[in-house]
Amino acid sequence: MALNDLVLRAFGSGEIAPELYARADLAQYQAGARTIRNFQVQRQGGVCNRAGTKFVAEAKTTGKTFLFAFHFPAADASYLIEAGDSYFRFHHNGAPVTVSGVVAWSGATAYVVGDLASAAGVNYYAIQAGTNHAVSDTAYWYPLTGTIYEIPHPYPAGAFEDPAPLCWAQSGSLITLTHGNYAPKELVYGGSGTAWVLRAITTAPAIAAPTALVLTGTVVGAEVRSYVATAVLPETHEESLASTATALTANKAMPTPAAPINIAFTPASGALEHRVYCDVLGNSVYGYIGTTVAASFNDTGIAPDFLETPPQARVLFTTTNNYPVVSVVHQQRRIFGGTGTDREKVYASRTGQRSNFSLHSPLQDDDAVTWKLASNRLQPVMHLVGMSDLLVLTDQGAWLVHGDADGVLTPTGQNLEQIGYIGSSFLPPVVVGASIVYVQARKAYVRELTLASQPQAGYGGRDLTALAVHLFKGHTIQSMDYAYNPDSIVWCVRDDGTLLGCTYLRAEEVLAWHRHDTLHGLFERVCVLAENTEDAVYVVVKRTIDGSTVRYIERLAAREDATIALSFFLDCGITKNSASSVAVPGLSHLEGETVFALADGLVQGPFTVVSGAITLTTAAATVHVGLLITAQLETLALDVGGTSIRGRRKRVQGITALVTGAVRGFYAGPDASHLIRTRPEAWQSATGIEAGAFETNLTAAFTSEGRTVIQHTDPTPLTILGLIPQFEIGG
Repeated sequence: MALNDLVLRAFGSGEIAPELYARADLAQYQAGARTIRNFQVQRQGGVCNRAGTKFVAEAKTTGKTFLFAFHFPAADASYLIEAGDSYFRFHHNGAPVTVSGVVAWSGATAYVVGDLASAAGVNYYAIQAGTNHAVSDTAYWYPLTGTIYEIPHPYPAGAFEDPAPLCWAQSGSLITLTHGNYAPKELVYGGSGTAWVLRAITTAPAIAAPTALVLTGTVVGAEVRSYVATAVLPETHEESLASTATALTANKAMPTPAAPINIAFTPASGALEHRVYCDVLGNSVYGYIGTTVAASFNDTGIAPDFLETPPQARVLFTTTNNYPVVSVVHQQRRIFGGTGTDREKVYASRTGQRSNFSLHSPLQDDDAVTWKLASNRLQPVMHLVGMSDLLVLTDQGAWLVHGDADGVLTPTGQNLEQIGYIGSSFLPPVVVGASIVYVQARKAYVRELTLASQPQAGYGGRDLTALAVHLFKGHTIQSMDYAYNPDSIVWCVRDDGTLLGCTYLRAEEVLAWHRHDTLHGLFERVCVLAENTEDAVYVVVKRTIDGSTVRYIERLAAREDATIALSFFLDCGITKNSASSVAVPGLSHLEGETVFALADGLVQGPFTVVSGAITLTTAAATVHVGLLITAQLETLALDVGGTSIRGRRKRVQGITALVTGAVRGFYAGPDASHLIRTRPEAWQSATGIEAGAFETNLTAAFTSEGRTVIQHTDPTPLTILGLIPQFEIGG
């Protein structure tokens, strides 16, 4: 009987839900798979076994642990931040940040917040400024654990998860932290991994007003003139609030250039200049009369400009139930949203002045802005996203804040438009090009919202889980982040510990879900960090090791396909690079576990970790050790729209795998119970990385579906570009 070929050219539709198994008429069916487990779909449509995870550190506590990214444009200056019950730890290039050479505490030193000191072999972090406070004073000092650098914070572990998790919004070297139950704070990067400070946020100008105004002039006449002064910062020209008003104790004559009224004051520290305002009507409204760089100003009878008045104070976010839930920086304003008493309200700072929420009367275009979402239902603010317009996600939908006619957000120009009615959960969305990917309300499904360049073109959006709904039914998403390099993958952690990946390239119409698991562990968090030239994917994994529950921070390795020896395809693993030997230490985190090794490109094992080490069968110099990963790819039933193939019985007698960056060590068969290992011919390399067509004969019976399973368990690379099953068609 003649054999038939059906070329499965790509897997760019990812794992397909069972509800679509009869839809061979869809293009997505022809590029889909029944199972993609521990394989990830590449942006070109092929699949590759995912790299292993490298062990970074054990979390400080066995309780829930959370991860945040601090991205910085300076070379090699991005940090992964570990957050747990009342502490932050910092990781750099896959290793914890540590302290060294800490100077001994001295009672003569004027310590400030963030300083380090040591005493009796313990390192301490200053949590309050002060001199002569011994390190035993816990109001001023926080002890570190050994040499691991960490700082305290006021948040319990529960503040990092639903129903309203801590919001983390970075702008430059500053991270704004908001939570509905805590006053907003700033985490500030001081230029090195051991220079972090957590401080409170105020909503007042960053410079104080001048003080002690003293007026001198002629005390005759009928006019009363009262004065206030403000201070102005260099560079930003941020203006302080007004000083205390001061007037002469009696009426005085109209000042003239020959007989001015002199306003002297104590300058504000750090001021570039001071501005002077005058009230001539006695109604406590002050108009601008001039600026001085000296410590005094002469009023020569200047008519006040009442269109330019001193800033008016606004004290925000200082009491329980009035703390904002989220924040973002947009158009040079720091914007807060959603407080306990005003869940639909949004507050924007003055332009270019992130902590200044002052106003003028009359209003100026760069004044602080406040507005409230007005609709037919309560819409609590869930997220603020800065795009070309400000996007506000609520639990009921999405709004755009267009600003004035020029697209600028001003106190008199917000121009709100509701563009969608599918709400968001509290999980932070990710931005992918011109699209926002978010977990919808109730955390069950993942959606996109695409902002058109022209509003009249409309706004696009779709359910990204529609083709793989089986991966989400009965589950919720606990964590999400996005890695552009190398394959543009949105990573999601499911509530059962499964890591889901969605290879997402909207313009190329690639939308492919794949699932990932790990031996003896459950994924709990995912966080992507820009490290040098790659997007590094970090995860928190809850593992059972040697009978105990631990939480590890691990980093998805880069896929090094140049040589087998460089390949890292083991989980929770380490790498030893040293002189050739059989001893591999540094495995205490896998004590008592069964591990395998890739030693100079050859697979060795299994081994049991004893006293934090294993002994190889054969000495090697470059050794990777960790837990095995099982990668599986299962095709859909052989079917082509418009033909009768699906209704007839089929027997797959062989499979040709079109591969690149691969070794001949994977298995193939009609199902997971009947697999045949692909082996090289006598003239082919047993250990080299190859590309081309790998042919394997299979032993299979006639079935109605004719599926094929590819399985790979060796810690070596495998990239499958396509499959060509050779099959017979029966009756």
